[in-house]
Amino acid sequence: MKDQVPPLNFEQMIGVLSFINTATAVHVGEDARIEFANQAMLTVWGRGPEVIGKSLEEAMPELSGQPFIEMFAKVWREGITISGSDTPAEILVNGVLDTYYFDFEYRAVKDESGRVIAILHTATDVTERYLNRRELQEAGENKALLLREQSLNEQLAVVNEELSATNEELHTSREELSRMNVELEVMVEDRVKALIESEERFRSMADNTDVLIAVRDETGQLIYFNKAWSQLTGRTAEQLLSKGWYDLLHPADKEQFIHTHQQAFAQRISYSAEMRMLGSDGSYHWLLKKGTPRFLSDGNFAGYISSCVDITQQKLSEQQLKSINEELAASNEELAALNEELAATNEELAESNDELLLSEARFRNLIRQAPVAICVIRAEDLIVTEVNDGYLKLVGKSREQLEKRFIWEGVAEAAEAYSPVMHQVITSGTAFHGIEHELILNRNGRDEIMFIDFVYEPVTDLKGTVTSIMVVGNDVTDKVMARRQIEDIEERNRLAIEAAEIGTYELNYESHLVIGSKRFDQIFGITSPASRAEILATYHPLDAHLSDQAHSIARKTGKLFYETRILNADGSVKWIRLQGNVHYDSEGNLKKLLGTVMDITALKQLQQQKDDFISIASHELKTPLTSLKASLQLLDRMKASPTPLLPRLIEQCNRSMDRISELVEELLNVTRINEGKVILNKKTFNLAHMVDECCAHVLQLGTHDLVVEGERNLEITADENRIQQVVTNFINNAIKYAPQSKQIFLKIEHAADSVKVSVRDTGPGIPADKLPHLFERYYRVDPRGIQVSGLGLGLYISADIIERHGGKIGVESTEGVGSTFWFTLPDQAEHAK
Repeated sequence: MKDQVPPLNFEQMIGVLSFINTATAVHVGEDARIEFANQAMLTVWGRGPEVIGKSLEEAMPELSGQPFIEMFAKVWREGITISGSDTPAEILVNGVLDTYYFDFEYRAVKDESGRVIAILHTATDVTERYLNRRELQEAGENKALLLREQSLNEQLAVVNEELSATNEELHTSREELSRMNVELEVMVEDRVKALIESEERFRSMADNTDVLIAVRDETGQLIYFNKAWSQLTGRTAEQLLSKGWYDLLHPADKEQFIHTHQQAFAQRISYSAEMRMLGSDGSYHWLLKKGTPRFLSDGNFAGYISSCVDITQQKLSEQQLKSINEELAASNEELAALNEELAATNEELAESNDELLLSEARFRNLIRQAPVAICVIRAEDLIVTEVNDGYLKLVGKSREQLEKRFIWEGVAEAAEAYSPVMHQVITSGTAFHGIEHELILNRNGRDEIMFIDFVYEPVTDLKGTVTSIMVVGNDVTDKVMARRQIEDIEERNRLAIEAAEIGTYELNYESHLVIGSKRFDQIFGITSPASRAEILATYHPLDAHLSDQAHSIARKTGKLFYETRILNADGSVKWIRLQGNVHYDSEGNLKKLLGTVMDITALKQLQQQKDDFISIASHELKTPLTSLKASLQLLDRMKASPTPLLPRLIEQCNRSMDRISELVEELLNVTRINEGKVILNKKTFNLAHMVDECCAHVLQLGTHDLVVEGERNLEITADENRIQQVVTNFINNAIKYAPQSKQIFLKIEHAADSVKVSVRDTGPGIPADKLPHLFERYYRVDPRGIQVSGLGLGLYISADIIERHGGKIGVESTEGVGSTFWFTLPDQAEHAK
C-alpha cells in the first residue's frame, strides 16, 4: 500500500504558483490588497516583492485615474468576472511611464457560502502583438494606396493610348494639337510652381509660429505636425505621426478631451478645449486647443485642422490674481494649415488646373477662417491682398478701409514706427518678431493703447525673392496689463515692508542657508546669504535656545514667532522679533520658511520704562497714603480727648493729600496729552509777577535763595497756569537734584521775536548720555545715587506745554558745574506790531 501524500500547505501552494509562466496575482478587499504575485506579474508591473500587502493604488500610483482600480472594486462587490483583450494601461517601469497592452481577467473566488474571498488576477502582455497588428494594418492601408496609385497609372496609360490613337486619326490637326499641348504644359508647369510656392508659404507660416498646428484627414488619421509640436513635446514629426500625443496628456484631462474631440469629429463641428500636456522640459503646459472642420469646394468633408496655444503663463496669472482670472483667457486662436492631397497633382496633368484653382481657394479660405489676425501684403507696392476678420478686429478697421489698399493708408498711425521695419524685412528676407509691442491704434475712430505680439514673415518664390509679407498678430493687452498689476502689487508690498523697516528672509530647511533682505542684513550685521549657524552666533548666550524651540513649534503649527536678544559688534544688546510661515513640498516634507524680522529695541525700552513707572508710581502713592492712614488712625483715637498733637496730625494729613493730589494731577495731565484734550487758555500777563508767585514756596522753605534776573516789566500772551507749571517744575527739580546748590538763578530774557526763561543751579550736573532722554515720558535721572521722589512725568508734560505754545524747550549741563533748563515762547506782542 502506497504511503499517503500529505496535502500542500499554504507556503508550498504559493511556491508552486510562483512557477507559473502566466502573470498571476491574488487580491483581497475592495482596495485590491495584493496577497500574492508571482515573478511574471511583478515583471509586468515593473515592481519588486515590496508591493505584497499593499493596496493596488498604493503599489502603483500611476493607475489612479485609470479604470482598473474601480474594476477590482466592482468584482469584489458583485462577485463577477471582468476580462479584456488588447487593453491599454499606463505603467511606470524603470522610472518611465509608458503604455502597454494586456489580455487580462479579474475573477472573483468564492467560498462555499458564495461570499467572495479573493480575486484571481491573470494578465498577458500583448503589447508586441498589438503593435505588430497595428503595423500590419497600416501596411495594408499603404498597400491599398499603392494599388490605387497603380490603378490610376494604368488608367492614365489607357488614356495615353486613346490620345495616341486620336492623334493618328486626326493627322491633319497634329501640328495644332502639338502647339496646344506645349501651351498646356507651360501653363500646367506655371500652375504647379505656383502651387508649390503656395504650399511652401503655408509650411513657412506654420513652422515659424509659436502656435502648435496639426492636420487630420477625413478618417481622423494625423497627417501633419508643425515644428512647434516638436519643440514642446521633444518628439519628431515622424514620431508624432506614428505615436501621437495622447499619452502626454495629464491624467485628469485625458478622458474629457478625448470625449470632446471624438464628439466634435463625429458631428463635424468646431470645438475648443483646455488641457495640460507634459512637455520635453518635464513640466505640464496648459494648452488651449481649437479644432475646425475642413471642407472642399464641393462640400465634401476633408478632415480637421487644429491649433494649440500655450496658455501656461495666463494660468499662472489666474492663480495669482483670482479676481481677474477671467480676463486672462487665452487670446491666441488656431492658425489654419495646409490641406493634404497636393502631391498627386504632378502626375494627374489633366486635373492639375482645377486642383490648383481649388488649392488657391482653400488658401484664401484658410486665411479668412484663421482664428488669429492675418494680413498678406504684396511686397512690390505694399497693397493688402488678403486680410481676415481677426486682423480687421485687431486694428479696428473695416474691410473697405484695408483690402486692396496701401497698408499705411489703412493703419497710418503705425506707419512711422513700423514702415522701416517692414522695408527691412522685404530687403533682407528675414522675419521680424515683435513681442508685446506697445502702440496706439485708432480703432473704430478712437485711439487705444494696445500691446501686440506679431510677426512680419517674408513669403518668397522659388527664386528666393520676397513676394509678400504675411503679418500674423495677436492682442496680448489683457495679459500685459494683468502682469503689470501683479508687478505693481509686488512693488507696493516691497515699499510697505521697507517703510516699516522690516527685514525679510528665506530659510532653506535642506541646506540651512538663509537669504535676507538689505534690512535683514543691517539688523544682524551680516551679509547674506549666510548659514543659520552664522545667524545664531549673533544671539545673546542666554537666548541661544529660543530659535530651536520656536522652530520645533513651527514644524507642527506652520507658524514661527519669538522674540530674542542679539549682540551688536560693539557689545550692545538689540531686541528683535521674528515671524514666519513654514512651506512644505508635495510630499509634506519641510521645504523652506519665509519670514520677517523687526528691531523692537525701542519698544522693549518703552515697555521697561512703563514697568519702572508703575513701580515708581506705586511707591510714590504708597508713601503719602501710608502717612495719611497713620495720621487718620491717631486722629480717630483722640477724637474724644484731643491732645496738643492734633494740629500737627491735621497738618500732616493735608501735606499727604497735597502730595497725592500732585501725583494724580501729573497722571491726569499725561492722559490729557495722550487723548489730545489739553486746552490752552491764553491771556496777557506780566511774566515777572508770575515768576514771583512761583518762588513763594521756595522762600517759605528757607533752604534755598532764588535769584531772579533780567526783564522785570515784560508781558506775554500765553496760558499763565500752564507756564507757571513749567517754571515750578524747573525750580522743584533744581531743589531736588541739586540740594547743595543754595542759590538758584532764574533769568528772563527778551529777544527780537521771542521770550526766554531759564533756571540754573550749581549742583552736580547731568551726564551727557542722559541729556537726550530728559523730556521723554517716565524717564528719571538719578545722578550720583541721589534718591528723589517723582513719576518722571514733569519734564515730559512741560515739553508738551511749551510745544503747544509754539516754543522750544531744552537743557544744558556740565557735570560738576551745574545745569540750566530753559524754554522760549513766541513774543505775541512783537508779532502784533
